[in-house]
Amino acid sequence: MSVQVLNRALDLIELLATSENGLSIAELSMSTGLPKSTIHRILSSYTERHYVEKDEETSIYSLGYKFVEIASVYLNKIVLKTEAMPIMHELASTFEATSYLGVLESNEVMYLEKVEQFNNLRLYTQIGKREPLHCTGLGKVLMAFLPDEQFEHIAKQLEYTPLTPNTITNYDDYKKAVQIVRKNGYAIDHGEHVITTDCLAVPIYDYTGTVMAAMSISGRNLFESHPVQQLLGPMLDASSQLSQRMGYTKQ
Repeated sequence: MSVQVLNRALDLIELLATSENGLSIAELSMSTGLPKSTIHRILSSYTERHYVEKDEETSIYSLGYKFVEIASVYLNKIVLKTEAMPIMHELASTFEATSYLGVLESNEVMYLEKVEQFNNLRLYTQIGKREPLHCTGLGKVLMAFLPDEQFEHIAKQLEYTPLTPNTITNYDDYKKAVQIVRKNGYAIDHGEHVITTDCLAVPIYDYTGTVMAAMSISGRNLFESHPVQQLLGPMLDASSQLSQRMGYTKQ
C-alpha cells in the first residue's frame, strides 16, 4: 500500500471520527475529492477488520469497535504507569534495587517504567526499551499467563540467544520454566540476562483477570542480600495492590 493511499485512508478515518452520525460514501467523496470507488475499496478493507462499521440499511459508515479497543489499551497503559510509580518507588527503596514495569510487545518485553532507589528522575532512555522474553523475569511472567496456543506461537519463534551461561537456550526448557512460573505465580531470573543480576517478577492483572503487565525488582546479586522468600511477600502484595487499582477483583 502506497503512502498516498495511507494518507487517503487516514483522511477518511479522521472525517468519520469527527462525524456524530456517520457519513455516506457520497459525503466522504464530496469532503475529500476522492472517487467513490476508491473510498469504497478503502472502507471495505477497514470494515473487514472492524475498524469501520457500515449500516446496511442506510449505507452510512462510522468508526468501529477496534478503534475503541486500541484507545482503551493506550489509556490503560497511561493509568497503569501512573498507579505503578509510587509502588515501584517503595520497592526500589525497600530493597535498594531497581524496579521495572513491562508489557508484551512484538515478542519482546517493552519497559513502560524503570525506577531506581535514589533517582527521582524518570529515565526516558529506558522507557520503550525492549528486552528478550526467554531470559528475563518480566518475560517469563508475561508468557506464563498467555493461553497455551498463543504461548506456543510466540515461544517457538524466539531465538533463545545465550546471553550468559545461565540463559535458557531452547523451547523445551523454556516451556518447563514457564510452567513453573504459572504454578508459583512469580518468576525469577538468576543471572540469565546479565550474569551478575538477579530479578523477581510478578504479574499485574486488569479488570478482566488478564495479565496486562509484569513488575519486577532487580539488582546486582540481589538474591544474596535479599533471598527470594524475603522478596516474595512484598512483591506479591505489590502485585495485588496494583492489580486492584487496575480494577482486578480476585474471584
